[in-house]
Amino acid sequence: MKPRIRTILEDCISNGIDYGLSRAHKHTDDPTEAQIALFIDEAIWLEIDEKFDFGRDLAGEVMEGL
Repeated sequence: MKPRIRTILEDCISNGIDYGLSRAHKHTDDPTEAQIALFIDEAIWLEIDEKFDFGRDLAGEVMEGL
């Protein structure tokens, strides 16, 4: 059995975009483009980190700012 990496990554990206957008609008009705981009970026990396083991704490690194 072989995983379909592209499909998994597409799901991570799609879910990350959706979650990042909702988080960007959680505390303000009018977030800046930079805030939206930051929340989406963080959410995508968190999704990827949940699906893949990179042998390190990628989520923690993302939160600290790679």
